[in-house]
Amino acid sequence: MKQTRFLFVLLLCISSKLGAQQAYEIHFTAGAVQHHGLLISGQGSQWQLRVRYYDRQQGCQRLIEQKMSAEKTGLGTRLRGYAVWDVLKKHRAADYAADNLYLSYDQNGKVYSKNIDAQGTAVTVKMVALDNRQQQTKKREFGWP
Repeated sequence: MKQTRFLFVLLLCISSKLGAQQAYEIHFTAGAVQHHGLLISGQGSQWQLRVRYYDRQQGCQRLIEQKMSAEKTGLGTRLRGYAVWDVLKKHRAADYAADNLYLSYDQNGKVYSKNIDAQGTAVTVKMVALDNRQQQTKKREFGWP
């Protein structure tokens, strides 16, 4: 009886972790512009990314959202950005090149990432996995409910 109960609890814990939403805080610099973002997993291969940065041409802070689609490539898992949206101005962000994050993992499970945007600019991305409490704080910080 105890073994059955233990197995049930173990399966419950594993399934809750598998169903949990993953989130990463990201940082990268393109040219001289620092970008700070929140990457959140969705259903299956669908993710979302919000990126905040200061736009010198417009003289204001920008908050860009894009949908991300995960796919396997020779460079690792690629999260391909599309449907780029300016959250603050509430319209399509035609002046922002969609991001493509390439994720790879070392033997210890540490994530490495490179961003190659739609214009071909390649930069290294710092990614930090967030726990549930941190996720909630960062979601509010990036304007998500």
